[in-house]
Amino acid sequence: MANRTSARYNYGNTAEQQYREYRRRMQQPLREVDPRVQKNQEKAQAMSLPYVLFLCVAFVAVAASAIMMIRAQENLKESVNHVSKLENEYVSMKAENDSKYDRIVNSVDAAEVKRIATEELGMHYAAEGQIVYYTGWTDDYVRQYSDIR
Repeated sequence: MANRTSARYNYGNTAEQQYREYRRRMQQPLREVDPRVQKNQEKAQAMSLPYVLFLCVAFVAVAASAIMMIRAQENLKESVNHVSKLENEYVSMKAENDSKYDRIVNSVDAAEVKRIATEELGMHYAAEGQIVYYTGWTDDYVRQYSDIR
């Protein structure tokens, strides 16, 4: 069993071995590159005119769409603010209208209206023969726009 456990250990400094290998590779002379290969690599890394034009057009398109998106967001914010202002204005006008309506309804005296109608304007309640009853199909009311006779 002692042989099996000793086989699992690495003897020596691994970092030192790797450093020696690195120095050996650095001291080797570099291989010369074939001129055709070097020319192909330079050609592949160079940008041609059509590629540069394509990049310019793509950049302009992206910039234009970004500007349009920003303007659309600004317009949306303006619209939301405008709607909010209109809603506030509506609420205040409705409150004002309701208060004026309540003031008008409370200022009318029903007894005074009845007195003016009967005494000053000569109005009187309908007699028995003047009342006409209708039976309708629904529980609704009927508006009479002219005489029925």
